[in-house]
Amino acid sequence: MGSKPSTVQEQQRSASVPNGRKPPSYHSRQIPPPKPPKTKKDDIFSLEKYQYVDDYVLNAPPKLLMGSFKELIRYLTAEEDWDDVAKARAIFRWVTAIDVYSLKVDSDPPTHSPLEYFTKIQKNQGNHAHLVSGLCQMAGLPCVIISGMNKSAAYEIGSKCERKQMGAQWNAVYIQDDWRFVDAFWASACVVGKKSSEWTLVDSDGNVTQEDEEESEGETQHRVNEFYFLPDPDQLIWTHFPDEQDWQLLAKPITVKDYETHVYVRERFYYLGINFTPQSEMKCILNTKDGEISLPFSLPPDRSEFFRFKYMLYKNRSADGDQSGADVNLDRFVLFEHTADSLRFALRFPLSGKFKMDIFGLDTRQSDIFDLTCTYLIHCPNAQKNCLPLPDCPPIGWGFGGEAKNAGLEAKSHDGAIIITKDGKVEIKLGAHKDIRLHQLLKNTIVDEATLSKYAVIREENGEFIVDLRLPQGGEYALKLYANEDGEDGEAGNVLNYLIKCNEKNLSNKPFPNITDGFLGKKSIADALGVKALSHKDGKIHSKDGRTRLEFQAKNNMELVCELHSNDPNATKHMKVYPKEVNGKWIFDVDMPIEGEYSVNIFAKKKGDENKRIYNVYSYMIESDGHELENGEENESKDDEDTKEEIKVVTETVQTSEKEILIPVPKGFDNVVACLHRRHADDPPNAQDLEFMEQDGMKLFKATFDEYGEYIMDLYQKDENGQLKNLARYQVNRKPASELYQDDARLLMEQLQSDMKQNREDEERKQDESDKELGALKRDIQRAMDLKDPEMLERSIAAFEATNPPENDKLLQKAKRLLELLRAKEELNTASHSRSLQDLDKAIARAKAANYDSLLDLQIVMAGRLRDQLHRIEKLRHSVLNMDNRTISEIRTYGNPPDGVHQSLQAAFLLLGNSKKDVKVWKTCQSILGKTGRDSVMRKISGFDPKDCYLDVALSAKAVIEPYSLEQIRDVSAGAATFFVWAKGMIEEVEATGGAQRPDDKMKDTSTSKKGGAGQGAKKKRK
Repeated sequence: MGSKPSTVQEQQRSASVPNGRKPPSYHSRQIPPPKPPKTKKDDIFSLEKYQYVDDYVLNAPPKLLMGSFKELIRYLTAEEDWDDVAKARAIFRWVTAIDVYSLKVDSDPPTHSPLEYFTKIQKNQGNHAHLVSGLCQMAGLPCVIISGMNKSAAYEIGSKCERKQMGAQWNAVYIQDDWRFVDAFWASACVVGKKSSEWTLVDSDGNVTQEDEEESEGETQHRVNEFYFLPDPDQLIWTHFPDEQDWQLLAKPITVKDYETHVYVRERFYYLGINFTPQSEMKCILNTKDGEISLPFSLPPDRSEFFRFKYMLYKNRSADGDQSGADVNLDRFVLFEHTADSLRFALRFPLSGKFKMDIFGLDTRQSDIFDLTCTYLIHCPNAQKNCLPLPDCPPIGWGFGGEAKNAGLEAKSHDGAIIITKDGKVEIKLGAHKDIRLHQLLKNTIVDEATLSKYAVIREENGEFIVDLRLPQGGEYALKLYANEDGEDGEAGNVLNYLIKCNEKNLSNKPFPNITDGFLGKKSIADALGVKALSHKDGKIHSKDGRTRLEFQAKNNMELVCELHSNDPNATKHMKVYPKEVNGKWIFDVDMPIEGEYSVNIFAKKKGDENKRIYNVYSYMIESDGHELENGEENESKDDEDTKEEIKVVTETVQTSEKEILIPVPKGFDNVVACLHRRHADDPPNAQDLEFMEQDGMKLFKATFDEYGEYIMDLYQKDENGQLKNLARYQVNRKPASELYQDDARLLMEQLQSDMKQNREDEERKQDESDKELGALKRDIQRAMDLKDPEMLERSIAAFEATNPPENDKLLQKAKRLLELLRAKEELNTASHSRSLQDLDKAIARAKAANYDSLLDLQIVMAGRLRDQLHRIEKLRHSVLNMDNRTISEIRTYGNPPDGVHQSLQAAFLLLGNSKKDVKVWKTCQSILGKTGRDSVMRKISGFDPKDCYLDVALSAKAVIEPYSLEQIRDVSAGAATFFVWAKGMIEEVEATGGAQRPDDKMKDTSTSKKGGAGQGAKKKRK
């Protein structure tokens, strides 16, 4: 089929327009020849300029559908001063306003009416292209129907183009001496929800929902898409390929092969002004090199701050490749970089196979719905060697983008996503154009977050924020920055992320002296507690004589206490602080005779308050030049092994879903106080409840976390002078139960270990012989011990033992003892993840045997609570499963059940996934109870896990049975009482852990913060 005028056009050509003039009389051979337009769409049309046309057309009388085409065109072109663009717009907007596939016609429509033609389109006896062409001809606008192929929802991306299967028609309208495209069908109908069972979703950009795609043709929905009104030829060509080359309207026409192999691009790509760069991949089907590939694009820098992007990565289920990875989430193997002028996706593949990469985008000023921009098919014949996951997968991506700009930040030192460092030391400078509070979080796949919290600090200085990092070992790190406006309470939004890379294997960076929350200077909580610095406003101090006086003003009812800290054991032995208070003025005289780096943390608490909670109000980093020691004091060696033990603190990161957590106090310490804060947040005092208690001979702090998030609790021993010594630092990450281990990089790597482990061992054997020198081996062991890395420690011990050291070597004994403790800790985590009672019992016994210096106290307490919880769940489950058939039959025989019986079953069935509407009817409950096989109630109860139950479902079930007591139910039905007890127990478990969270709509932008952070919820200003 060629390009030709429509039959409707021929029938209607003689119709008069409203002013009585005849439209031009011409035949197809007389129409202007096709040639590329001289201008772009934006040069002749904008929505704002022609809004008056839309307003007029969308108020058209409904009766026009039932009238004649002559009446319709008279209405659409009634305004004599309208130009050709306005007339074409009126026709386009009227046609696309009709939801053709939802039209319901009760009787035969009038002959030759628009409604009749729409019913023909429903029956595939007509199409939009013929309708538009006829209406344009009646309005005096030259119009042709173009036949060709398009890549519709039926097209399988990357497959060969078949003209028969892909046949389609659209229009070209002659406007202002140029041919312009119109596709009213694509502009008014879109297919939503089409899925192929060929693909498995392995990553959805920070919102991973591992699932197999079910086969679905999707459904056609009505949504007006402005792109298909007068689109530029170079943008339409990649989805609409005409049979006749001239109707491409391109100066350089493309071939069918070009069309077939080009990356699949949709209109959102052009709406956002995305462009290909010289390094961009233009083909649809790509091959990785060494298991990796990069997809770069350019963005318009004047608009990109309003853009948001998501991606979805699928693995082909039938492709020849490694099928063992079908259940591995790959969210941590895609680096998504979004800066002012660029967009890049760098993919690394830990397994081979065929993948599909969908990239979605939106402009937040126009929509909150993500639409597809482009799709690639990626063939990875060989997985990348030693492919480790990225340390994080932030939804906003990596690099200085719109969120950072909206937060008022300016990149002074680094604007790219990746920072390379040789020595592991990094200084990042950021300008600040707003009064904000900036927070940081450092992450790594190997080193836990509690440990890493000591390797990053941030300070504000001369209107700039300065972030200092000291990486403890080589590898990749995520530096995540969060911002709140000054005076704003609550969780800060993630505004900027950097990927820090260091390839140096033998780093020996020590952590910073202890800074409670990693921020130097005044804390946001200081004003609320009435504490003000009088002497030093900035957080960094240089002491030339080794002495510093810090002065503060505090409310009369407040007591200030101080922690002076150094990582140098020798400095720790000689440093002193002398506190005093005079009429609400607090003075701390700090003496630091040994040259080096110190920190001072100032805490506040109410005088006479028995509560053992303290609040960090100021932190300082002090560089001391030192001074001569007093008579009788000796400057001891910094390498004294015995002194090192004195300043070790318990440092652990734990995951939980529970609102309450018990933190054990290290044994042998009295007068212990605690400082608890939520990371990257500015919370008021008492935002989290903290209570000291004793239980089973143990001293504990019970912390209550009402919100999910990352929390740090520092435990200190307080002496009679108000000086603090850090005993332990715990990071507690509270997440929904269903997400508890999704972000666990170690578990992810275990799934990919088989090849990686062998490759790593091969590399270790290739190390230079110089590394086998005894001193270097000892340093390796010490570094592995400091980082608590079991793999590194195991390798270091093996290498050291190969030198035949004495059996009683002190360092080797310590290393082996720590390795056993770390392996016991890993077993506890694995058992907790599996939720197996047998594995938990075994892991707890091993942990108790390996525990020393109270290092595993917290993990043992938490694992014990989980074991008790699982015991309770199992007991409740068996109480239902052990019911005899006679008891169940008795419940089913009730025609009108006693009060409470129906409600007990209703609550249980809600938890098992039945709808509220169904379980409200007693007969339906009877039917559910009578089901057998895979749908039986007993089978569902046997497989029920509270962590997978949504909280709102549990609360609905709770509302049903809350008016009743167990005694009431037991008095009327023993069987119903069993369901009542089970439902009540499961509801309590779901409430305790927060339940599973419903997955967000992946195609909706959930960013609510003006700074671009995702889902921060309500905020309020501090008074």
